[in-house]
Amino acid sequence: MELKSKAILSVLGLAIFSVIMIGLLLWLFPESFKNQFEAINSGRQVIVLNQSNGYAPGAIISFVALFFFAVTSMFFLLKDEQDKAKKQRFVKFVTVAVLVGLASIFVGQYLISSYLKSKISGRGYQPCPATTLLFTRVTYSAWTLNPALCYDADVKRIVQRGVWDESKQVEQMLQQRERQQEARRQFLLQEEKIKQQRAQRAAEAAQN
Repeated sequence: MELKSKAILSVLGLAIFSVIMIGLLLWLFPESFKNQFEAINSGRQVIVLNQSNGYAPGAIISFVALFFFAVTSMFFLLKDEQDKAKKQRFVKFVTVAVLVGLASIFVGQYLISSYLKSKISGRGYQPCPATTLLFTRVTYSAWTLNPALCYDADVKRIVQRGVWDESKQVEQMLQQRERQQEARRQFLLQEEKIKQQRAQRAAEAAQN
């Protein structure tokens, strides 16, 4: 009886864990996917591709299979089901479901990553070499409209973890840099104009 109670608690714990993971994935995956498309359509100079998004659909399928396994196991335990043929069919079905879930993790990751890469490439982005940005983040890659930014020290300082805000920070930094460069150009032009005016006045004074 004690062994049966422990088994029931175990499958109940597995069911609760599966529900939590399914809820978490259903909450995080759409939000992460929305952020990914927002970055692709943003036109920012540097964006990040999070390839771990592709694992979510298959992971959800796997956890659904585990939840079904836990609930059905609990049913067998509570009913004290002794029908071996029914148990064998159940085990076979759950095994196939789990294997399909595991396979869909990798297949889904490949298909979704390929789709996102095609969307990013269609927007004119190029992947940064793996040794430049995010080289310690296996499932993350940086893409840019300007390949020179892959080697930019300021960009490297900002893009370290691959979070969405880093792309926005890079854009703000580049805009600030452009404003500083424009201010410097205007200053140099003003200086040159003043020099020319001084030279012109000097020439007029010499003529007089």
